[in-house]
Amino acid sequence: MRLIKLLLAILPVALSHAVEPIPEGGIDLVTAQSNLTAGAGNGGSAVKVPVKDELFAEAMRITVPVATPGKPWSAQMTARFAAGSVKMGDKLLVSYMARCVAGGKGLAVAKVQLTAPSYTMVGMTEAAKFGGVWERVNQAFIAQLDVPEGQGEVTIFFGEQVQTVEIANVRVLNYGADFDLTKLPRQKQTYEGRQPDAAWRAAALERIEKIRKADMSVQLLGADGKPLPNTTVTVELDRHAFGFGSCVTRGMLTQEGTDGDKYRDIAQRTFSRVVFENDLKPDSFPHDGIGRAQLDQSMAWLQANGISIRGHYLMQEAVDGWSRARISDPEKLKSDLLDSIRERIRYAGDRVVEWDVINHPIAWQGAEMLGAKGPPLDTLGVEIFREARSLTKLPLCINEDQIFRPGPQQDKTFQLLEKLKKDGVRVDGLGNQAHFHSSFLPSPEDLLRVTDRFTAVVPKQVITEFDIVTNGDEALAADYLRDSLIACFSHPAYDEFLMWGFWEGSHWIPEAALWKKDWSLKANAIVWEYWVGYRWHTRETLTSDGDGKVYWRGFKGSYRLNSGNAKSAPFLPGTPGSPLAVKIP
Repeated sequence: MRLIKLLLAILPVALSHAVEPIPEGGIDLVTAQSNLTAGAGNGGSAVKVPVKDELFAEAMRITVPVATPGKPWSAQMTARFAAGSVKMGDKLLVSYMARCVAGGKGLAVAKVQLTAPSYTMVGMTEAAKFGGVWERVNQAFIAQLDVPEGQGEVTIFFGEQVQTVEIANVRVLNYGADFDLTKLPRQKQTYEGRQPDAAWRAAALERIEKIRKADMSVQLLGADGKPLPNTTVTVELDRHAFGFGSCVTRGMLTQEGTDGDKYRDIAQRTFSRVVFENDLKPDSFPHDGIGRAQLDQSMAWLQANGISIRGHYLMQEAVDGWSRARISDPEKLKSDLLDSIRERIRYAGDRVVEWDVINHPIAWQGAEMLGAKGPPLDTLGVEIFREARSLTKLPLCINEDQIFRPGPQQDKTFQLLEKLKKDGVRVDGLGNQAHFHSSFLPSPEDLLRVTDRFTAVVPKQVITEFDIVTNGDEALAADYLRDSLIACFSHPAYDEFLMWGFWEGSHWIPEAALWKKDWSLKANAIVWEYWVGYRWHTRETLTSDGDGKVYWRGFKGSYRLNSGNAKSAPFLPGTPGSPLAVKIP
């Protein structure tokens, strides 16, 4: 009941469009509006124009004649930081005046980044929409990395749609790490299909009842092996057949003390599958005695608790640190990579249930390592698949991000899978990383449509690295996790939904965690506990018939049988026509 009450407390609230005042105490990082620069490709323009009857005398007018979905940076304006540095965890406020003079509602997304290529992101705002009269856009977020003095900038992107907009009085204020993010003004964000009575959700929940449950039966036996009629027992789901879980680390799974205990408790109670965040990658796979012992201990603990493991990854096509050190010598890279893959596949054996063969085959800037580098790397991906296929019978997958976003990454991933299929290279699954930000939240119906599209080229799909950054809007993060879970669990192509971390103390983006550093539950943790651990759980008290058989309908997975204070070992139930025989413990 506590979970239900907490869940009700985080249901969507009415959105307010009132502009809140900017709090005092922020350090202004942009001190000179004269330093604004702008540009627009595809025949667009960016010019400074005078402004009358406002508190500012000049604005930048950006005209976008051709939309470039997926490449919003084709039209942009930039303000360099003139003063002050930023530390990871600082609360930042991006603020500017905006109006749209042609094209209906204006649309802009601001990104704070380092000034040097590849313009590493410090933080991203949500998409801002504004009308034809001047209005202030205020958007807050948490810095994801340090920015040394004079090495940062804010860039505002406009290329997603055809429009002419005017922007003025651009500010970025740093309030430090201790400031309460919820006290900074913001435009509330949402997504289509969020409303409590959304039709898509009712249909999805109905599908879940049909495809994720089964009719089950066991025959109760006494110590003498004879059926036990008229005997009352409780059957309870022990571990979902569907892979609910998260990435984990060998360090946390073997850590002693309170943090390690709580980390393992959440995994033991709510996960049925995990993936190691780094420990099976070529650059992180441990060769030292302590690291190998930790990994062995972690895998043994997971196996003892019935939690399966996903193998991630054999190689990454976008150059990582391991391959960058070798890419100048393609023959050595190929030889070292094949040796590493053989070592890791043999080490893991059947302790993993599948492998990501190639991570980021398309990547954020296109693949750097394969194809673009020429022989002998242009066919390396195919060679790796075939080598892996010779070493293991486990399912082999490709893992990529931004599959749900319309644009080149989705399309090129589809084309790659299509080509591999035509070339006779069997890819068993698509790992969809599903990293989300409130600047772009596709509707649950969009998630289902994209999933349908990829079923034409790959038999199974997996959510492999789900997280969502909402710049402090915990209700939005909770609702989007809920609806992503429901949508994916309702689609028969999926057999896993894995998050990319769950505890703030061990998360690549602490803001996206479900449990805070002190282990208190955030709104999205309540959603996870409710849906995975309560709503999608089966526990039935049953009385056997004259043949000692009990029947129930429940979620697919392993079960335990409880009788008094005794609990059986986990088992997979039989069907009503062929019940499994289980001795009463």
